[in-house]
Amino acid sequence: MMRVIKAIRFFFVMVGYSLHMLITGRLLEAGRRPMHSALRQRAGCISLIKGLGFTAEVRGSYPKDIPSLIVSNHIGTLDPWILASQFNVAFVAKAEMGTWPVLGMVCRAVGIIFAHRKNVMKTSGTVNEIQDRMRSGVSVLIFPEGTTSNGQQLLPFKTGGFQAVAGMEDGYIIPMYFHARSIGGKEVTTASRETVTWSSPQGMFANIWHVLGLGPLHFVIRIGEPIPASGRDRKELARSSQEAVQRLMDEEIAELTGGYQPIPALDAQAVHP
Repeated sequence: MMRVIKAIRFFFVMVGYSLHMLITGRLLEAGRRPMHSALRQRAGCISLIKGLGFTAEVRGSYPKDIPSLIVSNHIGTLDPWILASQFNVAFVAKAEMGTWPVLGMVCRAVGIIFAHRKNVMKTSGTVNEIQDRMRSGVSVLIFPEGTTSNGQQLLPFKTGGFQAVAGMEDGYIIPMYFHARSIGGKEVTTASRETVTWSSPQGMFANIWHVLGLGPLHFVIRIGEPIPASGRDRKELARSSQEAVQRLMDEEIAELTGGYQPIPALDAQAVHP
């Protein structure tokens, strides 16, 4: 019964905040909309994860005064809501999501930047939109693995998302790693923390339903040192970012296990085009 209540609360908070953002955002001048959307998104996500019994803590310093592209590992369906509860961010998502029922409206309301992966003519427009958002004071967050993993290993980072900041003189990349630290009030082990992750053949809504039944969840978000984008191409940035996120993952597992040597990540050199 509690899981049903959480699911209903999740739906109505998400839709309610999105509708409010759509209405109020249209009343603002264009230059103020990105920050307005990020602030309202954060408020909505704080309310959302609180209602679901989730908490999160940030380890490390998050720079607010530089144009930033945040890169993070990706473990489950609810990752964007958890991360957006802690930072003023915009997300990049595949363009098809804009046409999905309900979720498409939510994406447009919170200012999702749609990436047209199969339309080369729109690539430069996406890059410009990402850079404009970063310079407006709103960081842009991507999941360069391209899919979810169990958090025990990083999948090779795809380089496409780094094109937006490659060579950007005033741009920086902020590496992050996050995962559950406790489930149902009990500290996780290297095995039990996979419980919160999403992998095939489980569907998106099945994953949400599963996670809502786990009880209170606490997440730790680790932030690494900013990586300057100036003078670096997308492949170099992808490689440096993966190495930085890997170090953060190693720190998290070592702290969790008291010196446990984590499973080596997949070859960071094997970045995807």
